Amino acid sequence: METSVLEVECEVSSQVEYSLQAIWGVSIRELHLALWKPWSTLRDASLNGTLLQGYAQHLTPPQTRQPHGEETLRLSLPAPELELGTPPRLCYPLVIFLTRRDNRDPHPDETVALVNVVHIKDSVCTLPTSILAQYLKQANGQLSCLKQLYLATGNSSNYDESDVSSGLGPTPALALAEPCNNNNNAGSGGGAGRGALVASGQGGDQDGGSLWNSAGEQLCVVCQYFPLSRALLPCRHTCICASCFGKLDRCPMCRSPIKSYFCIRSEEYMPPEKEINPCKQRQPSHGPTHWLHDWNDRLTDFLGFAR
Repeated sequence: METSVLEVECEVSSQVEYSLQAIWGVSIRELHLALWKPWSTLRDASLNGTLLQGYAQHLTPPQTRQPHGEETLRLSLPAPELELGTPPRLCYPLVIFLTRRDNRDPHPDETVALVNVVHIKDSVCTLPTSILAQYLKQANGQLSCLKQLYLATGNSSNYDESDVSSGLGPTPALALAEPCNNNNNAGSGGGAGRGALVASGQGGDQDGGSLWNSAGEQLCVVCQYFPLSRALLPCRHTCICASCFGKLDRCPMCRSPIKSYFCIRSEEYMPPEKEINPCKQRQPSHGPTHWLHDWNDRLTDFLGFAR
């Protein structure tokens, strides 16, 4: 069914009991102010159906749902139309809140809510219906923004125009949760530590030259021997193994400097140090010349040329 401004189809899955609420015509400013409130305040308002009351055009009552696999749900606008005005708009067409309902005290780092900001195609703004942003709220109050990782595959990770995917379980694209700062923008990426979250699924850009081993694992684009296991930050390309990571200071996909990384799978495949590493002869160390690359980037940016 084609998505319209009156009805949206979404794919939802959850491993816990949760509450789902669709809020239509939401003030952008008030939404971001609400997201930074303490979790206890946000939870009570969400479960009571009073979240963003007075700052949205239509609020549907929260629906309590038990854990389930992936299901298609239809969210219908309870009024003839939304009044969003002309661009630049001050309201989001739709915000979907998924909030945990279990009574136990969650761990401070545990995800307790998923917030989906959705654009809906209309006659004024004809961009395809899609998820504009996804935010994770942790029990300690931390807010993180889900960002897509890029795999070296030919699989498209674009959202389909006719449906919107969300859930407390896996999302359809491989994603990295980066902490937000108080200006409601995504913060800088961290290393392979706490606070980052990977959701399983397909993702990637349009490079179809990737190789796979017999176990169905995608291989490192440098050595083409070990499975790729690291997402590079800040560019978010997921294309190399742990062995090659130590020999690179730039992403092999886009040539941007590597500041940090995030592991997307176990790296138990790494052999003992005494074994010959097939990556060693494929990527020589840059040594002390890395400063020259940084200086060249600055000069290129200053002159206005593309890298």
